[in-house]
Amino acid sequence: MLVQCDAEKNSVDIESIDNHHKELFIILNKLNGLVEQNDENWEKKQQDAVLIIKNLFNYSNYHFLNEEELFIKYSYPETDIHVKKHDRFRKIIKDYLIDIKTATNLSLDYLQDFLVEWILEHIQVEDHKYALYFSRNKIVPELHISEKGRERNDILLLWEKKKLSLEIKEIDDQHKELVRILQQTKDLQYTSENRKQIFGPLIVKKLYHYASFHFSYEEEFMAKNKYEAIDEHREWHKVFVADINRLNEEYENASGVLTEEIVFYLRDWIVDHILKEDKKYKDDIIARN
Repeated sequence: MLVQCDAEKNSVDIESIDNHHKELFIILNKLNGLVEQNDENWEKKQQDAVLIIKNLFNYSNYHFLNEEELFIKYSYPETDIHVKKHDRFRKIIKDYLIDIKTATNLSLDYLQDFLVEWILEHIQVEDHKYALYFSRNKIVPELHISEKGRERNDILLLWEKKKLSLEIKEIDDQHKELVRILQQTKDLQYTSENRKQIFGPLIVKKLYHYASFHFSYEEEFMAKNKYEAIDEHREWHKVFVADINRLNEEYENASGVLTEEIVFYLRDWIVDHILKEDKKYKDDIIARN
């Protein structure tokens, strides 16, 4: 089932959230393209399906965490109900991933139809509920803005100062999103301890899932462009994801603290990685084309 972007039905009139929904549709349509392939090679189809479902898992988690952050920030009264629906979807995707990885043959049609129907219904029913709440209460929700966040934009300024653009639009857009999350980790240093405890775990999870989604996209891009140093680049990605995951586990064990030292490490890693490793594949691709 191909997902059509029906603005009237699927918009919640929050630009950032609407953009998230569009990205989810893109991922779902990739799965639809895989379903419609006549390729008899199950192993190749299985490999592609696992990659797409992983991307869906990471991006949907990133999207859900942003929504949940807004619910807490603006005291949405149906937060618990909505989050339970998110958690149910998370479990379903994880279970499907296990099924696909272990199957010797599996029809993807049912999975693709289920995912499309679930996401469309969730947007058109549940998401419209919080959109109506924001509208009735004259709330203009903003993502990645912490308490007094507008007073500081030091990490955001690095985009221009360090000339981080690769001039590859989709990857630049994803890098900017990572930088916005990093700015939020910095802004959190200036908030109350209570807000740090509430929003710290959410922000770390956001960074984990978005970085995982971005790295997967980037690795697919490098593979398509036959970048020879892709394995080395992939190892850098694994190191960063592992570091974020450790911090995430510390929060789950009630020992996590997003210190200024950690924030600087995250900032420096991303900036250095773009300037050194990412620009290597950009220069290589340009030189060969």
